[in-house]
Amino acid sequence: MSFANFVFYPLVIACIVAFAIEQIFRAQDKAPEILRSMAVRKYFWRQAWLFNIIWFVCYGILLFIARPGQQAMPDMIWQG
Repeated sequence: MSFANFVFYPLVIACIVAFAIEQIFRAQDKAPEILRSMAVRKYFWRQAWLFNIIWFVCYGILLFIARPGQQAMPDMIWQG
């Protein structure tokens, strides 16, 4: 498992759990807990997206830097 999976999957799972807790509090009509659970859910959502965007940018930069150089044309000797 790569580091990206190690970080991204727990953030997504935490966001889903926070969403479920927020829905439970909404069903019980507990206003202070709704605001706190909404803040936690938004935090995990932003962290997941931010990590994902940073990962894609770094991956693109590494692909650009580590691309293979231009291959030289082989010496072709024409006979005839």
